[in-house]
Amino acid sequence: MRKQLFYLNNQQLVAYAWQGTALTRAASFDNDEGGRVLFGAYLAQAPAVPSYLLVDVIEEDFQRDTAPHVTGRARLALVERKLTQLYRDTQFRHAELQGRDKEGRKDDRYLFNALTKPELPKSWLAVMQAQAVPLVGVYSLASLSQLLFDQLKLDTGPVLLVTHQSSGLRQSFFHEGALRFSRLTPLFDHAPERLAEAFRVETAKTRQFMASTRLLARGAQVRLVLLANQDKLDALAPDLVDTPDVHYRALALDEARLLLRAGQFDCGADADALYMALLAGARVPSHFPLRDQKHFYQLLQARMLLYVLSGTMALGALIWTAFDVRAIIALRQEALRFDQEAMATDARFQVVVKGMPATLVTPHNMKSVVDLEMMIDRNVPLPGVQMAVLSGVLNGIPEIKVNKLQWQAIEAATLLVPVDPAAPPPPPVQGDFPPPPGQLGIPDRTAQTLLVEGEIVPFKDDYRAAIDSVNRLAAGLNKQAGVHAEVTLPPLDTRPTVKLDNVAGDDNIVAKALFAIKVTWKP
Repeated sequence: MRKQLFYLNNQQLVAYAWQGTALTRAASFDNDEGGRVLFGAYLAQAPAVPSYLLVDVIEEDFQRDTAPHVTGRARLALVERKLTQLYRDTQFRHAELQGRDKEGRKDDRYLFNALTKPELPKSWLAVMQAQAVPLVGVYSLASLSQLLFDQLKLDTGPVLLVTHQSSGLRQSFFHEGALRFSRLTPLFDHAPERLAEAFRVETAKTRQFMASTRLLARGAQVRLVLLANQDKLDALAPDLVDTPDVHYRALALDEARLLLRAGQFDCGADADALYMALLAGARVPSHFPLRDQKHFYQLLQARMLLYVLSGTMALGALIWTAFDVRAIIALRQEALRFDQEAMATDARFQVVVKGMPATLVTPHNMKSVVDLEMMIDRNVPLPGVQMAVLSGVLNGIPEIKVNKLQWQAIEAATLLVPVDPAAPPPPPVQGDFPPPPGQLGIPDRTAQTLLVEGEIVPFKDDYRAAIDSVNRLAAGLNKQAGVHAEVTLPPLDTRPTVKLDNVAGDDNIVAKALFAIKVTWKP
């Protein structure tokens, strides 16, 4: 992934380019108005990629303090209130939680730091904002030393990390694995002998300060790790002699780059490039709040997300198309196979036909005769369907006994229509399909009637129940498609014109509930 990084000190701003794992120095700009104009022109030609600003200046303050242990929004409000009390006049302020006290009420321990001269970074950030630079964060080199300390896996005891920067000699003190303070001594002459002299003087001052502020216990030995170029280390070698108070460790920049696996770059004469590669290769939240500067980076993130979604959709469409093409190829192969099988079958058929003896009737006429026979068979009226319908309804009415069935087919009325001699002849039959039955003089499927005569068994002289059973039979038949059932003789005829008679007291006369139903079926 491409990134651009900017290293800002009191003298200049240096631009770096990060591509994959390679870091290159692109340009440098003096810390004045002319340098900022040139920087704006440089940004106008630079690509819109994630950008990082690393600040290494003298004007940075550190203070350690404790606060009650709270979580969530209460912690954020407490930290912001504390930062406002300590550093009211700058927006570049940062708080780092460094654990809790082991005794008492176990308060949280914080390291507060801020850039006490905000005009310097603000002037360069204004140029970046004018050029719509997608800024990821603003970082303190001193605070970033914590990441360097962790990745070098230095001791958890008192450690003084001294790095040679282009801005001077940076000293960062760590104890119990946490940064306690950091100070920068500016150097205007980076010759090895001048660096050696500054190293002796400034490290002695720092150890005296730690002893006076009780950051270092009396009689405790501090481990001093010096990170510089190999030629500087060679010049400092006579001063790196262990004493009861100090244990020295010299670490060349090339060796540190291999230990950190920080990528491919020229370490140069100082540790600036090492810190830039460390920042580019790690995902570190911004040390200082961005406020308005984060807008362009959010737009870049949204654009990259759209690119990813578009690429995903395009890939999905490509995969879908590949499956469709594969299916089309498979279908074409199957169709070709079917065509070949059809041709082979037709060839075998032709061989069989040629081998058959000659007949007076052509196969076409034979096929027509078979079709005609099947048509006649389909149009012959048979009582089987009507009997099945009647049986199905009678299964639900066991008290009905059928005594007689009379079935009759009704001739279609259309056959009785006289033929007009002046009418034009019907159109000739096209194709191999048989013509409609009417054109051949064959009647269509005719209507059929079925006369059902029966009685109610047992009767028990209950005419109401008998009439209800017969009506249920008629209703069940009327529910069938194309069937119309009519009761022609009910068990008790209640019409006004019919005479009701019976002989009372004569046990030899047995009353019967006889009925008749006419069932008509129209296909």
